[in-house]
Amino acid sequence: MEWEKVVDKIRDLILGEIREELRDFKATVSGQPSGFALAIQSINARMESIESRQSNIESELRDIRRAIYETNKRIDELRVELKTEIMQNTQRIDDTNKRIDDLFIEVANIRGDLNKALSQKEVIDDLITRVQRLEDRVLTAA
Repeated sequence: MEWEKVVDKIRDLILGEIREELRDFKATVSGQPSGFALAIQSINARMESIESRQSNIESELRDIRRAIYETNKRIDELRVELKTEIMQNTQRIDDTNKRIDDLFIEVANIRGDLNKALSQKEVIDDLITRVQRLEDRVLTAA
């Protein structure tokens, strides 16, 4: 029986300590939900801030994409304008080259005619000189 009393005493001591621990644990656990609530509120506030920043970033990205699209559109329009201008300038250059070629041919023809005329003038000058000599002889002989 003494053993039973000792066992009962030990059991009471252990159960008392366990009860005390449970009370402390209960107090700790009952205080933690409010701490958890504060932590959750803090996390929610941070998440809202992050979501707000993410929304702002997405908005800025949309604006950047729109600006890039508009810039690309203007670049494409400028390319078309440049191609048109280049084609027009190429046509003008081709026309100018054709006129230069035509003028070159005309100058070459004029040069040929001039050389022919100079050659004929030399023949005519030679004939005039001969005719004058003949006249001089005839006049001198008479």
